[in-house]
Amino acid sequence: QRLCEQLRLVLTPQVATKLRGDYRTGKHINMRRVVSYIASGFRRDKIWLRRTKPAKRDYQILLAIDDSESMSDKGAGTFALASLALVASGLSQLEVGEVAVVRFGEGMEVVHGFEEPYTEESGSKILSSFGFKQRATKTNLLLKEAEAFLEASAEGARSRTSSSDTPKQILFVISDGHCERDSRP
Repeated sequence: QRLCEQLRLVLTPQVATKLRGDYRTGKHINMRRVVSYIASGFRRDKIWLRRTKPAKRDYQILLAIDDSESMSDKGAGTFALASLALVASGLSQLEVGEVAVVRFGEGMEVVHGFEEPYTEESGSKILSSFGFKQRATKTNLLLKEAEAFLEASAEGARSRTSSSDTPKQILFVISDGHCERDSRP
């Protein structure tokens, strides 16, 4: 509950869905202003509403989980999976947009894509895909592949919607902090 409240404060609404204002033109009539419009002899003509206040969130959030052996050696794997479940359920409860999950170590693999909705069934499938058996943690490779993945998904989001706005993108990395010396960014 507290996590959801903190996320609500950080992830501000992006898409305007609420009607507001008194305008001369628009699509919806403010019925409260119609009586004064008629009483004024049709001079006070600011009776229209527009969608101006953002109320809906449109984010693409990528959760990257370290799937290396060091996570199971230190016992951080169970905490990482619990963190994944907590963050993903908080994001879906808040309706932030699209959530994807990847695992990384020697390479990056997409476990749950942006096009699939996050549900309890998909959550259990995601959790069962982690084995914490990869030999290395290459964070530099993760950052390069995650950037390419996010750019491709932004292009896909642009082609699906008629607007030219791309959703805001966020990458969360859950790891124990152990990585290859030559792969540090």
